[in-house]
Amino acid sequence: MQAVFDFLQAHKPYFDAAHVASSVVNLIGWGFGLVLLSLAWRRGGIKSVRFGPLDFQMQEAVDAAAIAARDWEAKAPGQKTDVPRIRATISRAFEQDVADKLTGKSILWVDDNPGNNELAVRALRRLHLDIVQETSTEAGLAAMGRRHFDLVISDMGRGADMRAGYGLLAAIRSNKNNVPFLIFAGSDNPEFRREAATRGAQLSTNDMLELIDTIIKLIGR
Repeated sequence: MQAVFDFLQAHKPYFDAAHVASSVVNLIGWGFGLVLLSLAWRRGGIKSVRFGPLDFQMQEAVDAAAIAARDWEAKAPGQKTDVPRIRATISRAFEQDVADKLTGKSILWVDDNPGNNELAVRALRRLHLDIVQETSTEAGLAAMGRRHFDLVISDMGRGADMRAGYGLLAAIRSNKNNVPFLIFAGSDNPEFRREAATRGAQLSTNDMLELIDTIIKLIGR
């Protein structure tokens, strides 16, 4: 062991020089890596970032949206899970300028069966959107009286009132509030779309991806 210490001591200048060289190489490598990271981010090449508590993963958002789409498909015959379309929709939300605008925006979602939207809500929260869920028109209006929302989503029928969504929309518009209003219901009848637009809604759909895409377009751009 003493021989090893003697060898290290005798050749200490060489080890010091090697250490300095290694430090310089590391600095150059980190600097070059940061330049590449910056260029990739600006060009939209980076789709996920993790730093401490920050968790901004496009793939996780895509997976959550795909699960939600399959869940909705099971309840809405004729709906098909289109993963490439999911990826394109979520990818738009991860464009840097869009992501910055989405982060922290708030959505009120009124539905008397909030469990039906659990996976869709999870997908939206992956985009750093603040989702508040209420189960009645009265509770929704009360929530709007307490704070600002950037967008409102509503189902159509609640309990015995099969047009409760329109009731909520009318109450909001009567207060001269032009917040974007989307109806997410069980039917995609063109007649419903026309009536919703006439009443002041921005969308009426039963397509979860169209819903998410519209949210991104309305409050992310």
